Amino acid sequence: MRPSHRLPAGILLFVLIAVAVPASAATSGSVKGRVFGPDGQGMPAVTLQLRNDITGFKADTTSGPDGSYQFFNVPFNPYVLHVDTQSFQPIHRAVEVRSAVPLQVDINLKLISISESVTVTAEQTSAQLETDSSTSHVDVDKSYIARAPATVSSRAMEELITATPGFAKDENGRYHFQGFHSQGQFVIDGQTVSDQTGVTFSNSIDPGIAQSLEVIYGNVPAEYGEKIGAVINLATKSGLSSPFHGDVYGGGARYATYEGGASLGGGSRRFGAYASVNGSWSDRFLDPVNPDNLHNHGNTQRGFLRLDYAGDDLKDQVRFTALAGQTRRDVPNTYSQEAAGQDERVESRDQNYNLGWTHVLGPKATFDANAFARRSRFELFPSPNDTPVTALSDRTLDNYGANAAVSWRIGNHELKIGGVYKRFPIDERFRFGLTDPGLNDPDSDGYNPDLAPYDLTRGGTLFEFQGKRTGNYAAAYIQDGLHYGSLTANLGLRYDHNDLPTTESQVEPRVGLAYFIQSTRTVLRASYNRIFVTPEYENILFGSSAQAASLVPPVVKDSRELGGGVLLNRSERQNAYTVGLQHAVGGKLRLDVDFWWRRATFPADQDQFENTGIVFPITFTSGRHNGWDVRLDLAQTHGVRGFVSVGHTHAIYVPPPIGGLFLDQGAVDAITGGPFLIDHDQKLQAQAGVLWDVGATGLWIGASLRYDSGLVTDASPDELLADPDNAFAAPFVVVHTGGDLDPNRIKERTIASFSAGFDLSRYHVPLTIQADLLNAFDRQGVYNIESVFGGTHVIPPRTLAVRARYSFGRKS
Repeated sequence: MRPSHRLPAGILLFVLIAVAVPASAATSGSVKGRVFGPDGQGMPAVTLQLRNDITGFKADTTSGPDGSYQFFNVPFNPYVLHVDTQSFQPIHRAVEVRSAVPLQVDINLKLISISESVTVTAEQTSAQLETDSSTSHVDVDKSYIARAPATVSSRAMEELITATPGFAKDENGRYHFQGFHSQGQFVIDGQTVSDQTGVTFSNSIDPGIAQSLEVIYGNVPAEYGEKIGAVINLATKSGLSSPFHGDVYGGGARYATYEGGASLGGGSRRFGAYASVNGSWSDRFLDPVNPDNLHNHGNTQRGFLRLDYAGDDLKDQVRFTALAGQTRRDVPNTYSQEAAGQDERVESRDQNYNLGWTHVLGPKATFDANAFARRSRFELFPSPNDTPVTALSDRTLDNYGANAAVSWRIGNHELKIGGVYKRFPIDERFRFGLTDPGLNDPDSDGYNPDLAPYDLTRGGTLFEFQGKRTGNYAAAYIQDGLHYGSLTANLGLRYDHNDLPTTESQVEPRVGLAYFIQSTRTVLRASYNRIFVTPEYENILFGSSAQAASLVPPVVKDSRELGGGVLLNRSERQNAYTVGLQHAVGGKLRLDVDFWWRRATFPADQDQFENTGIVFPITFTSGRHNGWDVRLDLAQTHGVRGFVSVGHTHAIYVPPPIGGLFLDQGAVDAITGGPFLIDHDQKLQAQAGVLWDVGATGLWIGASLRYDSGLVTDASPDELLADPDNAFAAPFVVVHTGGDLDPNRIKERTIASFSAGFDLSRYHVPLTIQADLLNAFDRQGVYNIESVFGGTHVIPPRTLAVRARYSFGRKS
């Protein structure tokens, strides 16, 4: 009997009491102070606005009876504090939020003399540079998240992330960054979520819970570990110091797609609460495996809760967050599977709990601690008419642990030291049998005698695997931000230790330099990172087991290069180099340019089991990745803001593969083959977006454009035309020489989408409406074709999505 999907009592107890165990720290801070009048007395009822015109962040507050004010939950970034009060000189003060220590900014107002103009204080440049950081990153604010074009807004997280340069899009929200497979991770209020959260594997994270997103893609600081191909820092919304407010929304789109949800939040300066729930239903739930969208219904529900406590002096802040979701969906059918009556289904569920504490030790020091737990379960249910295989998968991928960090500033140094400990209880059950007599025909050249006992068409029985194991992961780090004039050195050292599926450890220096040239408003940066990437844990017990090795062809068992079929996955190790710059172009544009190189040992990927959606982790011997990324941001100008992201990725993998599930003679090629371009390789990916708020009308208009030059494919048009399940894909193959380093590619595509919205609150109607026309010109295309790593998937057709949101209460 399988265990019920409930969090064990021990884990819940751990979450509640273990915060004192010593490493991600807070990702947001606060700004506070007092507003003083010309007489030196505190001034009440003064409106203050904190904003960053590049990210779109904007927060408003009003000073209290004694002139005091506070901004909570402010993501780490540079800002400008605006105070524009009638009869007083306007003040635009640059502030930098970089730690959880409350930033004290007092405002002294001065009267405008008769001879002075009301424009006495010049406007700060909006193209705010990060002059003291060698890290490359993109920030996405809640104001953009709320308007992001999407068929279902609560499933738009991956669309937001892939707007970052260097991300190649794949099916169902999967993405590849700088040649990595999917080795990215979320850090949600200090809790690292390193397993794959896309809808194929688990439940997508609702971007509506985000106060802000930060996507780190160059010179990842030493405080981050596990899967740092890209780090997505997510600071969630809080009700702290906010009036009671909420909203209810609903929407619909093509293919009987519907969504709905609600949120509620608010609180005092000491206590706050924010909660949201949402759900969606669709007859085109996943990217289908053919244009006819066969057997593709699904629904998903998510809930979020955040509770906050802050001491009167902000020296202690405690935060509890809970995030849960479930998905029930079909496995899309090929034409032959639909004809056979296949009816496979998937259910996935997850729960996340996080208790965080931030304590201000002094004017320049903080202590942060988090205790956390995550529960994730995936189940694939077979049907009587499955073809060419029938399979069952039931796995849990849980983790729980604690992290802590101390940060302090001494002179020109910003020091941080911390650590993390996690346990990964994993339980896997996998069963399959062959149902197509042609799949392993004894008379064929690719016959594998080791599969014969499980050929149900020839009297065989089901293969069954069940395994359980708990892995341990521990890490410690120290990092320093050294500031000397215009030079900043970001220095870090990290130690990682992991014992799943085998014991490994590594010391990792992380070094970055940034130099600010004030005369040209340019920041030059360069970095070197040693990186340790833990294996993908989805089905890792079976993929690294003797039972999996028993299924491989005899030639693999006889191969020393392939370990005799015993295929333990290893942690990926990289040497990563980046050089680049950040430059202010005029007063409103900010340009980021990076050139990067990565040299990897045991680069990771996954192979899919016969179109079931079950994947097994694999690693290769080595990899060489290089490319460049460009990002241009336009700060808000006359109501217009936007961005352009462009990237190029060249990714070479070197066989043989390790891990996975080799069932046929194709493994022989891996023994003798040479380096090849993996399907993460793409010559050019580009995305642009623009939003225009039309004056004070409440109307806004948006447009986005996405170009993908095409991923690698091993398929050829002739082979596809001979395959009834994939013949439709033949026109989408661009033929090259077909060599390992010049393979065929997916046909390029350019997708344009348009949006419009209307905020009626300006007319005292608490309603906003939005319409998105996605793939406006109905461009046809595919993400991939017969990929060993992902299969075949079709891009979405032209879709009109409409949603409306009713708001109540006051947000600020």
